[in-house]
Amino acid sequence: METLNYDFFQLLILFGSIQGIIFSLIVFSVKKYRSKSSTFLGLTIFFLSISNIQHMLIDVHYFSDISIIKRAYIPWQWLVAPMFYLFAYYFLNNTAVSKKKLIFLIAPFFLITSTHLIQLFYQMQVDTNHQISNYYERGLFLYTNVASFIYIPTIIYLMYKMIHSYEKNYTGIINKVKEETTWLKNLIFIGIGIVTLGTVSAIIGVVLDMKQSFYGYPFFISLSLWIYWVGYVGINRSSSHKNLVKLQNQPHPKKIGYDTFFKINAYITSEKKYLSSEVNLIAIAEQFKISGGYLSQLINIHTQKNFNDYINELRIEDSKKMLVDTRYNNYSIDSIGIECGFKSKSNFYTMFKKFTGSTPSQYKKTNRTLS
Repeated sequence: METLNYDFFQLLILFGSIQGIIFSLIVFSVKKYRSKSSTFLGLTIFFLSISNIQHMLIDVHYFSDISIIKRAYIPWQWLVAPMFYLFAYYFLNNTAVSKKKLIFLIAPFFLITSTHLIQLFYQMQVDTNHQISNYYERGLFLYTNVASFIYIPTIIYLMYKMIHSYEKNYTGIINKVKEETTWLKNLIFIGIGIVTLGTVSAIIGVVLDMKQSFYGYPFFISLSLWIYWVGYVGINRSSSHKNLVKLQNQPHPKKIGYDTFFKINAYITSEKKYLSSEVNLIAIAEQFKISGGYLSQLINIHTQKNFNDYINELRIEDSKKMLVDTRYNNYSIDSIGIECGFKSKSNFYTMFKKFTGSTPSQYKKTNRTLS
């Protein structure tokens, strides 16, 4: 161990990280905080804390240049965003995340860890003169950190998209749902700011080859403050998951014509009337002895869509299932569109792009890979 060289900022990083580890242990051990979502929140803070401590110990020269711990280097920060994503996922959902999506989240950590271990093996067994760069100078440490600032925003985007989609599914109780999701979005927004600081720091390190740690202080101090805040919010929001489950099971409040719309919606969905290319507003209105204008109003009130979008979204949901179902391997994409009630290829592709953001072929390729 070399002579320690630390300052106030490094101590602040250290204390914040220790607080994070204590918070994690509380979450893991106290029964009233125990749930899948809180476990992953605890893991988020735990991996972030030990990553900060590792960086700080390297910075103050706690490890010598020949230390195996320093040269091997475990990139714990690559687990932070995946754990945070899983926390948000289990906070909002009661179903297990798919194995392939889990691999997508975790695999980069093992890939980067293996890369560092291969470098260490190369130095020890192949070329003893090979120099392993210091953490804050150009080299594998810094380059993989730059890569992490490409990967992390992707995870953050997927999280925000998941929350937005969740809120859309509970439009009837959106105010109550937002009470339980706003704090989660705030965590994400602040995380975006911190990641931006980290990205700037990493770029400065690569471009200018600073070989000093001070340019990374704003990033690491921000992480420490984020740990304090997440610890506080996490403990005080420990009951939020239970509240959200109650909201999920709560019926939508009865707006104008709720009973009538409920019956119409059940008729259209259970009997799959939307799969008919001839389905239309007037015919359904006559079935329930109401005017077309009133039916249009009911659909707008309860789905925030017009009749065509309401029907087309139901069709797209069926087409998505068919595209990834191996039983329909012999169906062309155009055939699936026709089966789902679209009269033309162009209409199917236009609506699919509108409701999913991708083409049918792109969706099929992506979701058969990850599902």
